[in-house]
Amino acid sequence: MSLILNIETSTKNCSVSIAKNGICLASVEECSEKYFHSEKLHTFIQYVINISGIHFQDLKSICVSKGPGSYTSLRIGASAARGLCCALDIPLLSIDTLTIMSYKINIKKGFLIPMIHAKSDFFYTSLFNESKERLSPIRIKKLDDDFFKHFSKNEKVYFIGNYPLIYKKLFFLVNKNECSYKMPSAMDMSLISYKKFCKKKFNNVEKFVPFYL
Repeated sequence: MSLILNIETSTKNCSVSIAKNGICLASVEECSEKYFHSEKLHTFIQYVINISGIHFQDLKSICVSKGPGSYTSLRIGASAARGLCCALDIPLLSIDTLTIMSYKINIKKGFLIPMIHAKSDFFYTSLFNESKERLSPIRIKKLDDDFFKHFSKNEKVYFIGNYPLIYKKLFFLVNKNECSYKMPSAMDMSLISYKKFCKKKFNNVEKFVPFYL
């Protein structure tokens, strides 16, 4: 049995979950207009431990979102995860934010493009197929008309991310596409962290730092 604590702090959504063998048992999250992870994160961790009816000593691993995303909030999540791993003497796992977001929806055919707003018109983004396999590395790109020229009008494209609503009209420049406003969440880390745990894809606790572009 693997009980894993998942922590996601890459955006203004502060999110924590407990998963057992890849299934989410309990979660808590709150999205604010400001970054408040330093105030809420440890309270949320204690809360999911309590409502799960387990003890910290029952945890087999901690998994944290490694970014890309907000520099400060990612460091807060990473520091909490590293501290717990050291205190409990358990391994550390990490997942990039865009992979986490790719698990928010299931598609039968087409391409999935998760996006995290960086600044102004720029977004962190990557490309996945329907099997959640990454087809392109994580990049930072400007969201404008040129962004959509790479997609055929016959291709089904799913955009998912925390893009400001002022950009929504741009997504309809591509035929047949769909767009969803979603925040990355620790709930979506459950299956991915379990798979990584089974394959023992652990991080070095002392050397781990979030991923920045």
